[in-house]
Amino acid sequence: MMNSATLTNWNRFNNILYIGDESRACIKIIEKFNSKLAEIERIYSSWFNGRNAKNKLARHDKLQHHIHYHFEGGIAAFKFKNEDELPAVIRNECFAACKSLAAEQTLLFQ
Repeated sequence: MMNSATLTNWNRFNNILYIGDESRACIKIIEKFNSKLAEIERIYSSWFNGRNAKNKLARHDKLQHHIHYHFEGGIAAFKFKNEDELPAVIRNECFAACKSLAAEQTLLFQ
């Protein structure tokens, strides 16, 4: 049984949120990442509030409109939909949030 990966070098990837086969653990990490994305959106609210949402149900743009999740072979990762639209500083904040979650998981399984 695979459970969660204890690899020390998987943290070098900026967009891997989870490696393993425990769906509850994966969902928990995705939820934590979504909380971090909400905080990033709050910090950069002037950028998001100044843009129209592509989704007509929202009054302004949201960080979640720029990200999608990819699940394959026990790996959960995120990617940017349209990298050119999102400022580099916000993309870097997303990568930092992901890496902090990966580091947290690495510490738990050592």
